[in-house]
Amino acid sequence: MSDQTCTTGQPTTPPLDREERLQIVLRELERRFGPWIVYRLKDARPALGNLAISTGSLSLDLATGIGGFPRGRITELIGPTSSGKSTLAFHLLANAQRQRGFVTLIDSTHQVSFDQMKHCGVDLADLFLVVPESAREALEVAALLVESKGLDALVIGPLSDLIGRSARVGQSAARKLGRLNAIMHAAPTAVVFLSDDRIRPPMIPVSRALRHFSSLRIQITPLRPLLHPSGDVFGLRIRAETVKNKLAPAHRQADFDVRRERGVHREAELIDLGLARSILEERSLGICFERHFLGRGRTRAIATLECDPALAQDLENRITAGSPSLPSFDAQTEHCAGAVQPSSAPPEPHVSLSSDTRFLPSHLCTRE
Repeated sequence: MSDQTCTTGQPTTPPLDREERLQIVLRELERRFGPWIVYRLKDARPALGNLAISTGSLSLDLATGIGGFPRGRITELIGPTSSGKSTLAFHLLANAQRQRGFVTLIDSTHQVSFDQMKHCGVDLADLFLVVPESAREALEVAALLVESKGLDALVIGPLSDLIGRSARVGQSAARKLGRLNAIMHAAPTAVVFLSDDRIRPPMIPVSRALRHFSSLRIQITPLRPLLHPSGDVFGLRIRAETVKNKLAPAHRQADFDVRRERGVHREAELIDLGLARSILEERSLGICFERHFLGRGRTRAIATLECDPALAQDLENRITAGSPSLPSFDAQTEHCAGAVQPSSAPPEPHVSLSSDTRFLPSHLCTRE
């Protein structure tokens, strides 16, 4: 008699294998608790080739360990007013647009600088701008945009101006943040919140929620202003530290220049990184890169790279040679090439592990 029939002559149902039993349980869980209560990571997270979007600063991309702001997760930029938070956020929007992505800015302060966005490379014609009237409205719009899975980058301005002095509004906004975080896992969107370092009592629930839900928190600290010989301020030297990082080692720092008319100064950063990694040689006559003489002093070397984009690209390729996870940036075509992969390289020598982010005295200024 066949193995599939019992002693009574009736056919028996073959036992379910492990995968089928697991699928039945998963369907029951989704029926009880809703979709996405449990999922495979490969079905929800973005592909590793699109794990992050560049911050616009090469040294900060290296410090994050994944090449920039992570997709499918929340990032919080913390710092005082006029410290460079918005500049980094604008670079995120510009880099996402260069990858032919869709970007949105939720302007909570109603005072966004369109000129500064242009300087950072943002295409205003393809930018979706949201001007909410309350913190609840801002977070509800953000949740709907993220849930659409069609957005690549979303920047949300400081919520303190929308919350005001109402503690009840702050608690409601914290609950909305929880809902936003719950739907982030299935979206390819890099969400960045801009936060002030001074927290008022109504903002305490929101601040705690952001600290809990964010996968990457970057503390922005102004170091010193950049001055022309005439004494006019044209930029700022800032330090960015990853005070929290769930994707790579935390407490890594990056120092770079931010200029008013162009955002992150790429050529100055290349000079600093090249000298720190001994790719550039500082001789008695000046700074040299292989057989190229860049100039006597940092300022002239920067000017040489600004006049020769191809040479600057060669230097950047040498700097990122040990970090294949970082995308290469062609300054002539403004196109990010190469997939972003998680970095497995050890901490680079130019990244400081010190946690000291105290302000320097105001009289210590860089004159160029």
